[in-house]
Amino acid sequence: MSNPKKQADVRRRQLIHLQNDTDQYWMDVLGDTLFHDLNYYDLFTRMWLRFNDANDTRFHKSELYQLMPNVSQRTAIKYIQIAIDHGLLIEHVDPDDLRSRRITMSSDLKRKIELFLDYSISVFETLPLPAPRQQQRNR
Repeated sequence: MSNPKKQADVRRRQLIHLQNDTDQYWMDVLGDTLFHDLNYYDLFTRMWLRFNDANDTRFHKSELYQLMPNVSQRTAIKYIQIAIDHGLLIEHVDPDDLRSRRITMSSDLKRKIELFLDYSISVFETLPLPAPRQQQRNR
């Protein structure tokens, strides 16, 4: 990890406010504080990435556990089941193995994740660029 350039406190404050706004939008768009958890953020956004990169948008449950790297498999199982119970994830019988289940994002979750991403991009685009180095020295 490289050392970042030191920023002025005003820029740090701006970033905190933007992150807080984005965090609030995550809760607003998902509609339930239950999903205000970085582990759900990891799961849903990583599913969305793979959803848009692949032809097959169905996941084995074991694949989903890997998308939540900061919790144990047992905890990931619980999180995934909660998302299924709330209709954000949809469980299907695997046509290739009737004993197995496959998981997809609901179309509503996909729409909500895209709303969140669009909002986040627009929020972070408002962060003003730092002043050129010469102007910073004169202050």
